[in-house]
Amino acid sequence: MCGLVWRCPCITIAAMSFERDIVEAQIALGLIASHDMPKVAWDALEFGLDGPAIRRLAALDFPTYFEVRDILPRAMKEMGLVEIDKRTAALRLARIRAQAILESGDDLLIHTKDFERLWIDAGYPRELTQIGNLDDEVFIASGSQSDDELRELIAARLSELIRNGEPT
Repeated sequence: MCGLVWRCPCITIAAMSFERDIVEAQIALGLIASHDMPKVAWDALEFGLDGPAIRRLAALDFPTYFEVRDILPRAMKEMGLVEIDKRTAALRLARIRAQAILESGDDLLIHTKDFERLWIDAGYPRELTQIGNLDDEVFIASGSQSDDELRELIAARLSELIRNGEPT
């Protein structure tokens, strides 16, 4: 994964290595702040990618949006990144997060709001509706279902999200 901590209020993906799919999605959704872009370039360099724009981006010290905006398209090309739409980005990150939640062993009830911001930021794509408003659905169902039944519902939704392929 990217050497950044994914700075979404409800979702954290820990830092490890350069993952093109994650970085593409984070850029598409504006989840990487300008001042964190040099870290992306550092990770790319450590991963073995190189180019003048990557090095220029890596050399910036607490850059502004405008400094990054001028370099980013060339750096993305050198990193092998492509521009993707917000819907695709949100689905990609949601699937990664769903997998991490299911593998974590955490109580699924604490993750009902994890996908709401992605759903909203991506413009409410129908593919994320079932998990984008999961917190509301669980709240409504909590009056008639046990916590174990609610956990089963959440697990089913996360598993369904993971099974569905990324849009074309």
